[in-house]
Amino acid sequence: MTSSENLLPGTRRALLHRVATAQAEGRAPSLVAAVRRDGQTAWSGARTCVDGHAPDGDTQFRIGSITKTFTAVLVMRLRDEGLLDLDDALEKHLPGTGKDVGRLTVFQLLGHGGGLRAETPAPWWERTPGTTRAELADVVGDEPLIHPSGHLHHYSNPGYTLLGSLVEALRGDSWAGMLRREILEPLGMDRTTPQASAPHAGGWAVHPWADVMLPEPAEDLGLMAPAGQLWSTTSDLLRFAGFLAQGDERVLCAASVAEMRAPAAPPETGDWAGAYGLGLQALRRGNRTLFGHSGSLPGFLATLLFSVEDDVAAVVLSNATSGPLT
Repeated sequence: MTSSENLLPGTRRALLHRVATAQAEGRAPSLVAAVRRDGQTAWSGARTCVDGHAPDGDTQFRIGSITKTFTAVLVMRLRDEGLLDLDDALEKHLPGTGKDVGRLTVFQLLGHGGGLRAETPAPWWERTPGTTRAELADVVGDEPLIHPSGHLHHYSNPGYTLLGSLVEALRGDSWAGMLRREILEPLGMDRTTPQASAPHAGGWAVHPWADVMLPEPAEDLGLMAPAGQLWSTTSDLLRFAGFLAQGDERVLCAASVAEMRAPAAPPETGDWAGAYGLGLQALRRGNRTLFGHSGSLPGFLATLLFSVEDDVAAVVLSNATSGPLT
């Protein structure tokens, strides 16, 4: 990992203090963070109270919904190849999805604008094996829409399951296989995988009123994998942030990643704090706009944010069900 020699000593101390404070006050077993600037890792730091040594840029954590951004890239690749249009109804490419779900467009699903429910029918998908949802009908349920008009933004995990099935149908291959060949290998992200690969952190739930940690099992999400399956590292995610800011002709051109960053439902005024693009969140902080995504699964929390104008990106990963990043 690139050293932080170019940072002022005060900046290094301030960043490390933030990591230590977040890990302690958030009661997180471990926390690792890293910053990319001008195309290189400018700083990294970590703290832990488990495993005997702190995680580093090669230590995998589960990244939850940051996975959705990868799925969105796969969809945009299909669009750029002319295999679909973002205004196409889902039913056109994924027959049998029903009159309520099938009429939703690819664009609506990418931007969480289709009115789908946030979660699958019980049991909770994050804590149960994917085999309990063997078919798409098990994912969307009998009453899939919470906003029948389909015009309001409503974050939906089942929506990205549908997109994962869409890309599989058009490619004739698995979501995981396409992910590896079309994104991870070209970008050199060999530490981003659907299943954990050592070295990796274990997921933990910390008792809210006692110093007791309980291990969180890592479920294989099955059909829900495109919404939250992946494991990754700070080093790989900083590389991914660089791609999302600048594009890479081997994966998506600069114009297409810029399209992903644009709000799917533009705010009515210039005074806004947050929006959602096509697989990317946008946040306004003062005069600065940050893009990226957050993620969580039982035992893990993750955040990836970057500024295109400043050419800066930051990643924070923790193995706690709740705490420092919530």
